[in-house]
Amino acid sequence: MRHFKFTATIIAASACALLAACNTDGSGDETSAVVAEGVETSVEAPPVTVEKADARAEMAKALAAAAATDGPGAPAMWRVADEDTTLYLFGTVHLLKPETEWQTDKFNAAFAEAGHLVTEVDTDSPEGLAAITQLMQQRGVFTDGRTLTGLLDDEQEAVVASALDDIGVPIAALDRLYPWFAGLNMGLIQIQQSGYSPESGVETVLTAQAKEQGMTFGYLETAEQQMNALAGGTLDEQIEGLVFTAQTLDLGSELLGALVDEWADGDVAGLGAIMADPTAIGGEDAYQRLLVDRNENWIPQIVAMLDDPGTSLIAVGAAHLAGPDSVVNMLRAEGLTVEPY
Repeated sequence: MRHFKFTATIIAASACALLAACNTDGSGDETSAVVAEGVETSVEAPPVTVEKADARAEMAKALAAAAATDGPGAPAMWRVADEDTTLYLFGTVHLLKPETEWQTDKFNAAFAEAGHLVTEVDTDSPEGLAAITQLMQQRGVFTDGRTLTGLLDDEQEAVVASALDDIGVPIAALDRLYPWFAGLNMGLIQIQQSGYSPESGVETVLTAQAKEQGMTFGYLETAEQQMNALAGGTLDEQIEGLVFTAQTLDLGSELLGALVDEWADGDVAGLGAIMADPTAIGGEDAYQRLLVDRNENWIPQIVAMLDDPGTSLIAVGAAHLAGPDSVVNMLRAEGLTVEPY
């Protein structure tokens, strides 16, 4: 299914990472694989809930804090090295507008020096795509007769249907999806309708260039590990996340736009101000599962790379490299010198 191949590309997103998108996924052309035609909805939009008002207020605080700081005008990079190994750390954005320019002369020099590209998960090889596709079908799609609408009560269904109606998607199109996967689709459809594309995302661009350069590839986690982070939680918790995504759907592209601005400016403090607020990721549990736990799992692998001579570029979602629980801070806690590049 084309939809699953698309989702495999996005999942490297950590999603969510950066992606206020962590609760979300979907596409333009690819959406046709899951969106049924000829189904209309006419659900009246529910009033703004206390949860949505709180989320908007918290996000406004984080965005104001981010706006109060400045960066050097280019995406941030860091360098870790010993006598025979150099590691460059580069924060990525998984979806970008096609016109976004981010490759500077300094970045290109580091990339040309590197012989090895490390990303979060393999979403490019046939084997990697097959693994993610299988996991998506197993963990994201009901095969036992259950449906999304069958899990939702009337109020929850009204909220979700209204949000989907705003982006032109009938709820019937997502009815076979688990709540977490429906939320992933819902949010990313909205983001892509705002002009962001995975084809312009940093990993997509770097992978193509790395192939041309003859680089080797490495990955920090398996498809199953990333799927466990994305699809975690009981059905009740997934439903709660889906409803929250629906209630705050209009914030998705607003948050991503702010994140991209901070990232493109190299404003690490600004990114950290946003990412330190769990609201940007979907709550405390999602923050722990999608950022903190994964960062901790990556640290031993990154440290071990210093045993191999040569130069590697490690490209992961920018949210993983900013804020108090960043990979950068964790590496420094291991006693390594991590310098801005």
